[in-house]
Amino acid sequence: MSKKITVAKSWSELNQWQREEIAHLYLHVDPEKFEGAYLQMIFILFQKRDKFFAKLRLFSLLRNVPISSLEPFARFLIETTDFYSFPEIKGLIKPSDRLGNITIKQFSVIDTFFDAYSKDKTELNIRRFTASLYRIKEKFDELDLPKVAEITDKISVKKMESIALAYQFTRMLIWDKYPVIFPKPKQETEEEKLKPIFKKKEQQYIPFEKIITGIAMDELQPLGKKQDVNKTRIYEFLSVLSESILYHKEKQKAYDKAK
Repeated sequence: MSKKITVAKSWSELNQWQREEIAHLYLHVDPEKFEGAYLQMIFILFQKRDKFFAKLRLFSLLRNVPISSLEPFARFLIETTDFYSFPEIKGLIKPSDRLGNITIKQFSVIDTFFDAYSKDKTELNIRRFTASLYRIKEKFDELDLPKVAEITDKISVKKMESIALAYQFTRMLIWDKYPVIFPKPKQETEEEKLKPIFKKKEQQYIPFEKIITGIAMDELQPLGKKQDVNKTRIYEFLSVLSESILYHKEKQKAYDKAK
């Protein structure tokens, strides 16, 4: 080829249109039909924008270059999940990258709606999920969700889907960071190994409200009473929970040994 073609090499280099279109495919594809969706992702990567001349350039490229030569450039889409940022929405406080500014109480609400959306993929639940991620004031309050939804409902569903994918990847990052809380399956089937990272079988869902109540009722109360636990940032909460689990495991071992 006489012309040099440049494309995004990571999730962070994708533009908003690309993120939305790829997220839509990711969230709705049947794992058994992933190859067709992946082909569409390659086209989106090289098309770059939803414009007439961008489509013409893509068609011209496809006439001159085999898909097998383009596919390696898109491999990061199935081999990596480093997409942890959330877009600004005017009038609202957005979650920081990797959910660093989210309390465990807000995370509990977010994750409940995300789990519901993951199961039914309805527009109602993705709207609820998106509203739960953003805040209208510094302190999270479930009673504010209708006001937040009045604003978040104005963005497109595909933008909500890109937010959902960023959340899913962040969730996976958190799961990997705290294996004491979220242990991985001991064995992975050959079929699972061939799936994209984000399409592999997830752990059984644990409602975080129950976990919050459990640590508040712990004999040590490492984070105080429930109202104090609710205000704890998610990473601090999970670090303390990990330590608590390890403490109680060692205590149980000592008890069993003393029998």
